[in-house]
Amino acid sequence: MAVVEKSPMQTEHGRDRILRVAANLFLTKGYAETSLRTIADAAEMRPASIYHHFDSKDALLSEILDIGMHAVTTAFTAAREELGSEATGRQQLQAHVAGHLRALFANQAFTAAHVTVFPFAPADVRAASVPQRDEYEALWTDMLSHIAPGLGSDALRLTRLALFGAMNSAVQWFDHTEGSVDDLAATIVDTLWHGLAPRTGGTS
Repeated sequence: MAVVEKSPMQTEHGRDRILRVAANLFLTKGYAETSLRTIADAAEMRPASIYHHFDSKDALLSEILDIGMHAVTTAFTAAREELGSEATGRQQLQAHVAGHLRALFANQAFTAAHVTVFPFAPADVRAASVPQRDEYEALWTDMLSHIAPGLGSDALRLTRLALFGAMNSAVQWFDHTEGSVDDLAATIVDTLWHGLAPRTGGTS
């Protein structure tokens, strides 16, 4: 008897399948434009099956945002734990930038949701996700204030925002299958740490 191999869609757990399919649809089609029926069709299941796992589309998005934030927070913690006590400030910064980028691309549909979907999410979904986002930002603020103690609070906030902008926007233009995430991390950190003037010889 021939053995018929099941497709990844068939073997994937129902809840995980719904989350993965929904995250990709929210990212590519938009949250408002994606219905539960659309998700069910793409996941090859009946719409009623989604309600077995999630009360609503908003609840589904909330969990997707939670998964994305958990991924980058875990990466931050891992980078901090792997650093030796002799790590320089620049080494600390690059380890955390590289960790953030790896988490972004390894969990892209979930992490990118915070960049492209979060601004358009219902108010209550955004409000529920804010505490996690604030906690993650606080980790970066603490790290940056440790390696650059001379920065005032305003400069520290702007530096963190600029860094997040550089990292998070990469999901929209950087092809991690053709380029090195570590090289991208090094470029971001070099630009932030040294600036452009020393490389070009410019003074303005």
